[in-house]
Amino acid sequence: MLERLYKQALAAVCTLFILGAGTAHAQDTAVADPQGAVAFIESVADDTKAVWSDATLSDADRTTAFRKIFQKAADIDLLAKGMLGRHYRSATPDQRSAYMVAMTDYIIGEFDKRMQQIGFKDVEIVGTTPASGKGGHLFVRTKVDRSEGAPILADWRVRKKDGNFQIVNLEVEGINLLITNREQFSARIAEIGLDGLIAELKATYSTASAAPVGN
Repeated sequence: MLERLYKQALAAVCTLFILGAGTAHAQDTAVADPQGAVAFIESVADDTKAVWSDATLSDADRTTAFRKIFQKAADIDLLAKGMLGRHYRSATPDQRSAYMVAMTDYIIGEFDKRMQQIGFKDVEIVGTTPASGKGGHLFVRTKVDRSEGAPILADWRVRKKDGNFQIVNLEVEGINLLITNREQFSARIAEIGLDGLIAELKATYSTASAAPVGN
C-alpha cells in the first residue's frame, strides 16, 4: 500500500516532473529528435537533483527554485486543463483562472514533498518510445533510484514546440498522471462542485507569488 502511494505521489506531481528547456533543432517533433528529448530529460533531472540536494537552501528557497525549473520545462497549462477534462470547458473564466493558479501550486508542492518522502537519488535514461497520437510526442523512459526501496520506472511524455522540448505527461509504473488526476478531480467535482475542488487545491498549497498560467 505504501509502495503504491509512493508511485502515485511521484506521478501525481509532478509533475512532474520538470526541468530545463531544450535547445532548438531542425526537427520540429520530439519523435524525430530522440537524442534531443533524452538530453532534455537528463538536463531536467540534473537541475532538479541540484536543487533537492542543496542543503544550504531553505524550504522556501528550494520551492522557489523548483517552481522556476518546472514552469520552464513543463506545459502546466496543458496538464492542468487535461486533468480537469470536460469540466474545464464548462467552467467560467473566473473559475478557470482560479483553477490554473491553484493547480500550479498543487503540482509543484506535491512533487517537492513526495520526492523527499520517496528518497529520490538519481535518474537513469532507459530508452525512448514514440507516443500515440498525431503530435509527434515521445516517451522517454527513466529508472528513478531511491535512497530506500527498489527503483521506479517513470515514462516522461515529451513534445517539441517552437524548437523547445516540454513535458506534457508522466506515467509511473503504469499510473498515468493526467488520467489519474482527471478521475480523482471528476469524482470530487461530483461531490463538492468545481468551486469546492478549487478551494481544496488552494487549501493544500498556496503561494503569495502565484500568478495565472492561462485561461
